[in-house]
Amino acid sequence: MTTDTSNLDKLRPALLQLHRALLDAQRIRYERDNGRVESRGELLELVLQDASFEWLRVLSALIARLDELAAVDKGDDKNTDLSAEMRGVIDKLRKLVRFEGNSGFTAPYREIIEAVPDALVAHVQLSRLLGAPGRAG
Repeated sequence: MTTDTSNLDKLRPALLQLHRALLDAQRIRYERDNGRVESRGELLELVLQDASFEWLRVLSALIARLDELAAVDKGDDKNTDLSAEMRGVIDKLRKLVRFEGNSGFTAPYREIIEAVPDALVAHVQLSRLLGAPGRAG
């Protein structure tokens, strides 16, 4: 396989941990202004459609794309285009967590990781895994 799957196996849980911490923090922020979110279904609808969760969709989409590529990669050992695309997705993730990738993402992301210890821990863990370009993929 052309992609370092052992690193991807570590990267995915770290990404999901960060995503969960950000989602929980954004839900709390939303509830302060709009009242309690009563169910997971309501939260899912908000995540998909509400403007206050829009910034988080950038990360969600990259995680989903990485999962898609990893699933295809397991069945195709020699696809260099696939590996290049996977490296591209990982590079976009690296830029996001370094506050370089998306101005709409950076401000709320920075606010949350500075205010929420779980998000900060997840940010640090993911940043270490992503490391320098070429290290996570």
